[in-house]
Amino acid sequence: MKAHHYIHIFLITCFILMISSCAVRKYIPEDELLLTDSFVEIQLDSLTDIEDVAALKAQLDLTISPQPNSTFLGMRPGLHYYYKVKRDSGGFIARFMNRKIGEKPVYLSDVEQEATKDLLRNRLENRGFFFSNITSKTVKNEDQKEGSVTYNVVLPNPYRLKTYQVDKDSIPFYQVLESQLTDSPIQVGSRFDLSALTQERERIDSNLKAKGYYNFNSGFLIFQADTNQYDNRRFDLYVKLKKDVPTKAIKPYKIKAVKVYPYNVTGNDSTVMDSVRYAGKDYLQESDFFRPDRLDPFILLEPGELYNPSKSRSTSRRLGSIGAYKFVNIEYKELEESNDSLNMLEARIYLSPLNKRAIRAELQAVTKSNDFTGPSLGLTFTNRNLFKGGEVLNIKASGTYEVQIAGNSDAGQTSTEFDLGADLIFPRMIAPINV
Repeated sequence: MKAHHYIHIFLITCFILMISSCAVRKYIPEDELLLTDSFVEIQLDSLTDIEDVAALKAQLDLTISPQPNSTFLGMRPGLHYYYKVKRDSGGFIARFMNRKIGEKPVYLSDVEQEATKDLLRNRLENRGFFFSNITSKTVKNEDQKEGSVTYNVVLPNPYRLKTYQVDKDSIPFYQVLESQLTDSPIQVGSRFDLSALTQERERIDSNLKAKGYYNFNSGFLIFQADTNQYDNRRFDLYVKLKKDVPTKAIKPYKIKAVKVYPYNVTGNDSTVMDSVRYAGKDYLQESDFFRPDRLDPFILLEPGELYNPSKSRSTSRRLGSIGAYKFVNIEYKELEESNDSLNMLEARIYLSPLNKRAIRAELQAVTKSNDFTGPSLGLTFTNRNLFKGGEVLNIKASGTYEVQIAGNSDAGQTSTEFDLGADLIFPRMIAPINV
């Protein structure tokens, strides 16, 4: 099709959409105006000094609801088909288009301006702009049956951080929390930001978990801002523990024992399992399914170390990469014994094996550039954990029968191909010396 044909089709489509868009007005109720725009305008007072005004405006625009109906080249085809079906029933094409792109009308009366201003004010306060002046303006066009709303925000100077410290009431956890503020991204001079405080709580929680605080929770931390000492929009920020935080939450946990179940199958009786002690860990299995000396290098949890969730995740990933297990589950049991500074955990690693042997068949239709075509069948036999060290043996066999189908003197010729191969995978470095 030539270029001018595409131009004609495009112009016809635009003409149809224009007629449809004009027809929308007749469906709008007498006492309603279609919402065409709703946005925020930001003004800075003489003292305000911020750099990310555009980003702030974009965030505020996302807060506004409802949003006007979508447009295409200034027209509203989605709204047209919605009206067409709801008011005139419409034909098959109209019903189909309504299902695909139809939109319910958004009227000016749907806008709750006071509630939207309260929401904008809340968003601004969360970013340090307290006592913002927010007004709204409505523009109506009765002839076009349209209306728009503009929210005007006059930003004051934001509150900025003067000091960040631990509240003295957090004793005896004071020193632990104080050590967490050294590398905090919250710095003196930064603007008050509620989302930054939420991220700070998560950061402190993650750091404390890595130091053995198994039962600590980010919800135990609260922030308090104090502006009483300043009259130039500065504030002191304090972090502290909530009241009645459990004692076990502010004590680190040490791993006293690691128990590994290399063959964890539903219905297994743990009382009849053999226990083998290797590298300070207990390996419990009914039979020698997986050699402890081959499994141990994949386990990063060690007795005597503090609890560390990242080591748990890394251990789970490493064990899952062996190729012999479909599920890896690491559980921790709190032990009753403890002392003044430490609680104790028992780590239990449950490993659910894949089927030891499996056969996979693959049937394909092969077509080549030399006009040979035909079926191909491939078979793969897999034997997992062959030498009880996670080794995987794959034996592959395939056969192809092809016929040349091109219309020339060689048509009708056949070709038969057979392949046989095997590979043995060791999930470790093989070397004459210990690597």
